Amino acid sequence: MTTQLTTFKRTLLGTAMAVAVCLTGCQGAAVLTNAKTASVEQQSALIQMEDLFDKAQISRVKLSKDGRFLVFLKTLNGANNLFIVPKGGKASEAVALTQLKDPVDSYAWSSRDGELFFFKDHQGDENTQLFSLKFDVNDLQKAPKITKLTTNPNAQFEFIQQLSEQPQTLVVKANHSDIGRLDVYHLNADTLEFKSVHTNTLFFADEYINEQGEVVLGLVKNKDNTRTLYRKNNGQWHKVLTTLQGEDIDFYHFDKDTNTALVSANIEGRDKEQLLSLNLSNGVIEPIHQDPKNESDLEKVILDDNGAPYLVTYYGDRLRNYPLQEEAKQQLAVIESQFSDEDVDILINKIDHEKGHWDISITSSVQPRRRFVYEAQTQKLVDLLNKAPKIAPELLSPKKTIYYTARDGEQIQAYLTLPKQNAQNLPTIVLPHGGPWARDHWAYDSDYFNPIAHYFANRGYAVLQANYRGSIGFGKRFTLLGERNWGTGHMQHDLTDGVNYLVEQGIADKNRVGILGASYGGYAALSGAAFTPDVYKAVISYVGPSSLITLVESFPERFRPYLGDWFKAVGDPLIEADRQDMASRSPINFVDDIKAPLMLLQGANDPRVTKAESDNIARALYQAGSPVKYYLAKDEGHGFLKRENKLASIRAMEEFFAQHLGGRMSNNVSAKTAEQLAKLEVDISKL
Repeated sequence: MTTQLTTFKRTLLGTAMAVAVCLTGCQGAAVLTNAKTASVEQQSALIQMEDLFDKAQISRVKLSKDGRFLVFLKTLNGANNLFIVPKGGKASEAVALTQLKDPVDSYAWSSRDGELFFFKDHQGDENTQLFSLKFDVNDLQKAPKITKLTTNPNAQFEFIQQLSEQPQTLVVKANHSDIGRLDVYHLNADTLEFKSVHTNTLFFADEYINEQGEVVLGLVKNKDNTRTLYRKNNGQWHKVLTTLQGEDIDFYHFDKDTNTALVSANIEGRDKEQLLSLNLSNGVIEPIHQDPKNESDLEKVILDDNGAPYLVTYYGDRLRNYPLQEEAKQQLAVIESQFSDEDVDILINKIDHEKGHWDISITSSVQPRRRFVYEAQTQKLVDLLNKAPKIAPELLSPKKTIYYTARDGEQIQAYLTLPKQNAQNLPTIVLPHGGPWARDHWAYDSDYFNPIAHYFANRGYAVLQANYRGSIGFGKRFTLLGERNWGTGHMQHDLTDGVNYLVEQGIADKNRVGILGASYGGYAALSGAAFTPDVYKAVISYVGPSSLITLVESFPERFRPYLGDWFKAVGDPLIEADRQDMASRSPINFVDDIKAPLMLLQGANDPRVTKAESDNIARALYQAGSPVKYYLAKDEGHGFLKRENKLASIRAMEEFFAQHLGGRMSNNVSAKTAEQLAKLEVDISKL
């Protein structure tokens, strides 16, 4: 719902997804809830729900800057906590650094020995706070010292970087001085003192901050969905350029001596974002690299120590790397040769050129990612606590890339996950991604719902994940086709046309189609129920808005300076014509047209899609006599992060789709999960 936020709860209705969910499993009993599913599919083992969020699975492994320790996130007390183990040790030998009941969202190693920083909010409220953690490098069993660096629970603090020459100094963005504005500060991690560096009166949505922690470039999102680039010179901000509508610029590097910026941009007639050199003195642009296949925007750039492009990545239906220097070409070839017999993508996370260490992820569509450090000098891979998944990858069906033609001739790229044995006349689940300015990916744990797609495919469903119009990554033309097309336009038609395509192919049973989505995907699910009531027989909205008007009106104050893209694509409720159009696309106003049974899942502390969005439509459906179930987690925000809530939500989904679409359902559910689900259920009659 806003920019630059990367945890699960911040990306379902925002930019790209980032939280990885790991799926493992084992055999279990099944209940066949519909005779149509009694086929060869009956013979396949069921993935157990508890293994969908396996407590033993680790994530976000990072090697300390001195190369001595590994830290990772793993479930403890029902939430993600930090664990540490010496390099070369086993995950089973790791020591818990935190034992919190509210999850750690993310962390960063310090350049100082025995120190790291971690970041978390309170029960999903998105008011992220910063903490330092100091441990004894000679005795990991000794309790670490944890210091809360920020003390305003009503403000948001965002860690940017640690200054290399002043390691006690952290560069942070925060709105504790003005709730509606994110300013830049230097925070002394030892004294807890804040020093103002940049007061964001121009409301930059993105900045380039140099190694000294100074803001030297800024980008404003204007209300008409243009961008204005600013450069600081002699203490004053000067406009460099203003883009056309829908154009964007991302910073990668700034060279003060030549006054040039290395950027990713789709400006001056470009459709796809390309790697460009922009001279800030005269505005001259020099192209450096663009997608050789012309499929996608620039995804990622790795620089060398001098700030020159070293390697670039694009993501069409799969990830592709292009080395830009001879050394990168040689080293990448060695890495690729070590995985030549596997169907995988190789993601270069970062490179320490001084040490010759490449931090890489190996991703597949049928198993969690594996992390390695590739040592360029020895050309060997260092395993970062990888473990074999509990479910053998061969038991899952590889995710397929498909393309289908929408009703107006537009080509839509999508992913299809099918049951292992059967691929005909299947109950089907449409799973639209959140955002909508995000996209779905091929890799197993690249997005929150990818493992869940496998889970439902294992239950006998075909699962369709379409990169509908409005999705990012495929060029600005494709993204802009989503403007004013929410709910009743092409964005929703692309999902309906995907269903029709699967029916035509004999894959989907048109009488057993459901839709499940989170955030914007939840809105798409409600829109499917309201505006195409004959398509879907079961609908689940997970933290999805029911009214575009109240959605925008409820945005936190700090979002408002950055809503130019929202006003252009969705509408401004302060403009009467827009307000009427937004009302015509809001499912809450069309409850009488809804035919399918509906389920709602909501976090009570969600600042993006507030509790009122689910309350209002639950109440309206109940009063209309329509079948509706409502589950509310009082300790969550924009998406469930605590393990018990995640398990309960998946169980609710499984039961709901089994009842209304006829897929398989496990009867091996723990009493704890059943009890938690009962706690979450809302008595709608009392709303």
